Amino acid sequence: MLFKKIKLLYKINIIFIGLFLFILSCNLKPLYEEYNFEKTLCNIKVSQSKPESAHYEEIFKNEMENSLCAYANNSAKYVLQWNITKSKEELIGSDTNKTIRYQLKLSIEYALVNIINKKVLYKDTIYSSAEYNILEDEMLSTIASEQFNEAITAKNLTNIIKDKIYLFMVNNENSKL
Repeated sequence: MLFKKIKLLYKINIIFIGLFLFILSCNLKPLYEEYNFEKTLCNIKVSQSKPESAHYEEIFKNEMENSLCAYANNSAKYVLQWNITKSKEELIGSDTNKTIRYQLKLSIEYALVNIINKKVLYKDTIYSSAEYNILEDEMLSTIASEQFNEAITAKNLTNIIKDKIYLFMVNNENSKL
């Protein structure tokens, strides 16, 4: 009886050791570890928003600055130039229950530009969208829903851009970043 328990523990240990060695052989590494990605992100400065910028543009700018570098960096080598456009489309409308569903879409054109020689290193256009309802008798909640969706889509754009810059660096190992 004791021999069977020891034999079972031995088999379980063999399985765990085998699983551990398999995981080690896969070379699993944390995301953004290669290429000193955090240091590269700190070399990117976000261009200023327009003086008449909308709420979602300011949210995007602030979120992008915070996600690129945790501390202020005055020696930036690159600038992220961007332009956001907002569009709204009616998805579902009904005359009987007075509820309309809209899709809010924020599209952004951005470019990563070398500050010294003004050369564009990477350029792309992406979008993020969200939906919300407009209720006839609840104007305040409708306004809050639209502003909340603007904020969420602007924050989503920052994550997408950061991921795309990382993929650009990985796919172009000889890039000047």
